[in-house]
Formats: sequence, structure tokens, C-alpha cells
Amino acid sequence: MKLNVALLSAVVVSAAASQAQAQQVPDYYVGAGVRAGFNDSTSFVIDSKAKITELGRRTTLSVRPSLVFDNSTELRLPISVDYALDQALYPYAGAGVAYNADGRSAIDPMITAGLDWGITRNVVVDFNASMLFKPSDTDAEITATVNYAF
Repeated sequence: MKLNVALLSAVVVSAAASQAQAQQVPDYYVGAGVRAGFNDSTSFVIDSKAKITELGRRTTLSVRPSLVFDNSTELRLPISVDYALDQALYPYAGAGVAYNADGRSAIDPMITAGLDWGITRNVVVDFNASMLFKPSDTDAEITATVNYAF
């Protein structure tokens, strides 16, 4: 009887631990989604994240490269500070550069902020808002992507 109770307890603790881990946003992911820009049409996005280093117990520094496919291809390379709000929600903010291959071949500064939401162990939804500062205007956009975590 004691063995059955011990085994049942171990299974419950293990299931609870794996559920908590399943909700944790991982250090690395890649995925796809859409961008809606206020001055641009809706576009396809390839999104990713890679942790650079830990800054504290609940804070990390990450790079978040992405590709936006519109009339031309744009490469985004922001670096962000990520904060572990709870087991499934990680808000972040940062800055970086955007390279636009639209014939202008310009590198523009950008700021970004968003939220990673761990749905399951391997699925992370990322909601992001960015501002790109171009010589002629400021571009504001929102992206939503579904990512595979590894």
C-alpha cells in the first residue's frame, strides 16, 4: 500500500512539474505569422528568438531576428530584455536595426516591445509592436506569430 501511495505521489508531482515546465517560454524558438502595418499591407513574417545571456533570476537578454516578406524583404535584428512575469508570460522590450532591401538598402533604427506566451512546451505565441524610424517617416506595425520552441 505504501509503495502505491509513493508511486502515485511521484506521478502527480512529475505531472505537475512537467505542466509547469510546459508553460515556460524557452530560450530558443522559430515560427511564422503575420504583420499588420499602419503604413504597409499585411505581410508574412518568419520570427525567431535566441537567448544571449541571463541578466538576473527572472531577466534575460535575447536577440529576436525576423524576416518580413512584402514587396521587398526586410530583416529585423532587435535585442531585447525579457522578463519572466509568470510561468507562461514573458514581456520584453528592446531596440535594434531594420534592413530594408527595397532598393534603398538602408539600415533604420527600431524599437520593439511584446509578449511571449507559452501555450505548450513547444508552442509559443509572440505578440509584438515595433516602430521603425525611416528618413521620410516612422513606421508602426504589429506582428503575431506562432513559434516552435526547442
